[in-house]
Amino acid sequence: MITTGYPEYSARKTEVVDVESGETCADLDDFPVTNKWAVGANLNGTPIVCGGLSSRTCYKFTNTGWQEFASMNEKRQHAAGIMFKNKFHVFGGYDGLIKKTSEIISIDGGVEYGPELPEAVELHAITSINSTVSILSGGSTGYPNYKSPLTWYINHETNVFSSGPSLLEGRYWHGSATIVDKVTKEKIPMVTGGYGGNGRLDSTELLINGEWQLGTRYYSVCEISQIPI
Repeated sequence: MITTGYPEYSARKTEVVDVESGETCADLDDFPVTNKWAVGANLNGTPIVCGGLSSRTCYKFTNTGWQEFASMNEKRQHAAGIMFKNKFHVFGGYDGLIKKTSEIISIDGGVEYGPELPEAVELHAITSINSTVSILSGGSTGYPNYKSPLTWYINHETNVFSSGPSLLEGRYWHGSATIVDKVTKEKIPMVTGGYGGNGRLDSTELLINGEWQLGTRYYSVCEISQIPI
């Protein structure tokens, strides 16, 4: 499911894309408000979206469309979130100041503060390492560290953070996910894209044996002719 975002003229549209067939369903109910820079998840089988530009509100998608169901303790944009034990854990973000706090959201509308981050951060990403540990990567911790290479492990059982290996290249506003090796079945966390250096990044990094390794680099159409054969 894809909803909210930028530009504003399409920021209320909601679509579902079948990643296998490529088919798109675009006739779903619009999001209640224009919004961007929010975080979303599949919470107990229900799509949810929380926060965004100057917002603390959480919405869920039901048979009757989008409905408000929870309100976070703080407004958050540029945050990162992940599921653990049927609850949505949201870390950091920004609303005038970069945030060091986290919140835990339940499908019944319950909201509580989670563990405090080692450092205030926004524009970061998070993905799972295993069933109890996730890794938070990059982001901006404020000038001059607006493109951080730092990572942290978070143990959701103990709520303890620990330092992870630094990214090969500091980045923010990037994507992160966990892929599965087709041969070994090993789960491999990765980061890709974002901003860093002097602009947008086309690089991917994979966390293998505790160290980041450079992965596939993506090329735009105009660059394809320059790739050596």
